[in-house]
Amino acid sequence: MNLRRRLVPLVVGLASLVGLLLVIQPSRVLAALHGTDLGLVGAAMLLTVAFYVLQGVRWHFLLRAAGVRLHLHESVLINLAGQTVTAVLPLGDLTRALFATQATGAAFGATAATVTVQDLTFTFLLVIAATPALIGIPGGWIVSAVVLGGIAAILLILMVPAVYRPIRRLVGAVPVIRESAEQVDMLRRESVVLLTRPVAMASGIIDLVRVALAAGALELLLRAMNIQTGYWLALLVVAVAYVGGALSFLPGGIGANEASMIGVLVGFGVPAGQAAAVALLERLLLTGVPSVIGVLAYIAIHRRLHLGSLVASPRAVLTSASTSTSAAAPATCEVAV
Repeated sequence: MNLRRRLVPLVVGLASLVGLLLVIQPSRVLAALHGTDLGLVGAAMLLTVAFYVLQGVRWHFLLRAAGVRLHLHESVLINLAGQTVTAVLPLGDLTRALFATQATGAAFGATAATVTVQDLTFTFLLVIAATPALIGIPGGWIVSAVVLGGIAAILLILMVPAVYRPIRRLVGAVPVIRESAEQVDMLRRESVVLLTRPVAMASGIIDLVRVALAAGALELLLRAMNIQTGYWLALLVVAVAYVGGALSFLPGGIGANEASMIGVLVGFGVPAGQAAAVALLERLLLTGVPSVIGVLAYIAIHRRLHLGSLVASPRAVLTSASTSTSAAAPATCEVAV
């Protein structure tokens, strides 16, 4: 899959976002943006940077639990570098797992498991935190039940061999997965190990802090536009937008994330123009901030840690990971916190 084909989902997402803005009318959005408190927007950006730094710290603990040997600052920088791709390309989150493999010689299945477990715990904590507010809106309990049920189903597949085996045979028919069958099996085994390690799970409190930071950043954006809603509505909007974006399978949830956010805000009485303006500012946080800091982090470490390209295709990611895993000797450097 070449880069042009990988950009198709991004183009679809951008087209959806543009279409949404045209329906609402650009003039209304621009009018809403006029007079925005840039100081509060800047504060929201700082919270977003903290959000991604803490993601790297939490990931470091998961990497340690999986036996992947990196210094704390290296884990944080690799995580930041990976966000550059996550924001704009499908399967971009695999990139930080590949970078960890390239930097340490660890098995790709082990590094990918850390990303899988972190995504599961963050989504679970986000939805749990937002559930009281979700239940208060029409159909909100369905969103909560579907997401939590989906997480439960994934855990069932991972933890119960009798459930995993038929699923494994089914997805094994996909060429990319079939060619990396050992990595897929290792991903499952390592995920189970992480999910049963107290230290790995205890560090999940960091993801709970990230939930608070994400909601706090959105509340600052709302205040920047003089929209007085309260922290719990901000948390609700973040949860619905995050789930909507994830279910769309578009890179960074672009388009679907904004549609979900606008829908909830309008439902709570925010004018459509203001809701769309908030969604655009949130997109700046979700794509612009991680892309900038990610490129800087990549420039800082890619030569020293021998990291590959930022835009490797999913097939190249799996192939390169399999090759590097079999060719590299186990890392022997000390784990440093």
